[in-house]
Amino acid sequence: MREVSSAPKSVVVTMWASAVVTVAALIAVASLRGTPEGGTPPGAGPATSTTAPAPQGQLYCNTGPCKVLASQRVEGDQVELLTDKNGGNGRIRVGRDNAHSIFEVTIGQYSARLTPQSLSCVQGRLAVCLVSGEAGDTVTGELFVRGPESWERAQSAYVATAGLMNLHDVDGNGVAELVTAQSSCGSGATYCESYFLEVWSTETEQMGCTAPVSRLDRLPGYPSALAPAKSALRKC
Repeated sequence: MREVSSAPKSVVVTMWASAVVTVAALIAVASLRGTPEGGTPPGAGPATSTTAPAPQGQLYCNTGPCKVLASQRVEGDQVELLTDKNGGNGRIRVGRDNAHSIFEVTIGQYSARLTPQSLSCVQGRLAVCLVSGEAGDTVTGELFVRGPESWERAQSAYVATAGLMNLHDVDGNGVAELVTAQSSCGSGATYCESYFLEVWSTETEQMGCTAPVSRLDRLPGYPSALAPAKSALRKC
């Protein structure tokens, strides 16, 4: 019987390289397909975003189709808050022409409910949008900032235990900060005599807090727009 000779080393190397190229091509094709119907793949983190041509199919929020709950035009970009029928799960879609970024709204995991008043944006040197929702007697929110190249999420969640938060340019630098009303007694207190404002920058830095007051309506700017002066801030 004639002995079967092994394949030349160069042939084995060529076959191995071909297999690697084939696997890489399959992975590339799978990634280009993206998330079906605009949904989030199982196991994906909530803070991700995608930038791509406007989706051709229906976007899904949780298990149902998204609907536009609120929309604002910000420096040429259309910012849309999309939610499911219950207002518990949502997305932010922002962009212009055929290019959009889509972010998952994460405050739903804190039981915050989204309403048509949940989206507010302020233009300036950098545009800032706040998405907020009530969760019991608190308000939970997250920020989206228009950077030099694209929109970005500033931080996943902020909480106002006294039930109020809004955007305001506290330091006058052309970029709005997040102002939150806090209760020194904590969330759920039936009676409290100590309230203060806490201010956060879009870089997620705590800028300071105001001195406590005995009544909620004594907070500067209450109730329409919380507006503390920078000089009134101190270490929290």
